[in-house]
Amino acid sequence: MRIRNKFWAVFSLAVLFSVSLWSGPQQPPSDTPEARQGGFKVSVKVNMVTVPVTVKKPEGGFIKGLQKDDFRIYEDGVPQEITLFSQEGLPTRIAIVLDISGSVRSAWGTIMQATRGFVEHLHPEDQFALLTFNNEIRLKMDWGNETDRVNEVLGSIYCKENTRLWDTVWAVSSNTFKGIEEKKAVIIMSDGQDTESSISYQEAVEAAVRSEAAVYVVSKTEALRQLYRMRNEENSNYSIPHEALAQYDLLLRNLAYKTGGRVLYPNLFGQLNDIYAEVNEELRNQYTIGYISNNKANDGSYRNIDVRVKAPGASITARPGYYAPIDPRIL
Repeated sequence: MRIRNKFWAVFSLAVLFSVSLWSGPQQPPSDTPEARQGGFKVSVKVNMVTVPVTVKKPEGGFIKGLQKDDFRIYEDGVPQEITLFSQEGLPTRIAIVLDISGSVRSAWGTIMQATRGFVEHLHPEDQFALLTFNNEIRLKMDWGNETDRVNEVLGSIYCKENTRLWDTVWAVSSNTFKGIEEKKAVIIMSDGQDTESSISYQEAVEAAVRSEAAVYVVSKTEALRQLYRMRNEENSNYSIPHEALAQYDLLLRNLAYKTGGRVLYPNLFGQLNDIYAEVNEELRNQYTIGYISNNKANDGSYRNIDVRVKAPGASITARPGYYAPIDPRIL
């Protein structure tokens, strides 16, 4: 029954997205003698790993001006040679994923305004895709930077129904970012509550890690706490138990941590402008580190990443690991 449900979930998602298996980053084939067998050349992927890194001061604010020699990076405890380093904000593909379930109906005007402001402040070389989800997942705008269409697209939306959060994370990770090699990020607004997904939470997180996109969650949990507190004061019985909100929050935090993103908490939906600006500033002030893994086995295994920096008291945000590509010869 589980397999049947998952099949129909993936089939329905394929109406909006082309479904494919992740095969790792595309790299130039090796032309070494070892790569030639039986008169034909076997393509071998070079395991280049790129890691966006945010470095902040103890009191807040970004630490700028660090050099390559200020960083050390380890994979499964083994030091790696940094072969790619940038302290410039690289062009980014950003998937903006909006919850349009009934719970956000009263705040939709504010959400529209904040989303429009965010895309208008992106750099010209950035591209964004706009998706919505409730009990359906829809790609509203494919990759581009046509900011003048955002109002029209969002203005046609009516917020209703329930949420397929984990199906959405899986679909965005597996399909929206398919074939994208640039720096990637997701901004998704959610309270962590899922009512209809067939994809499990674990499957969604794994897909997000494989996509190599940093997931920034704009969490509604704090706004909901305030809303429910006010309603309870008005003797309303409409609320989500505090324990449930706490559990949803843990799921969102883990998703963000595993991908090198963050969870941000607007107290009110009216603070979305500030939240979006915070994400934009972070993306612009990240270092990008790249290395070719010493582990040449393209076996699909999960590998831990540890980034360290010579900056006393600094806090570092970076994805803690990745999945190695899979050599088709071992399948």
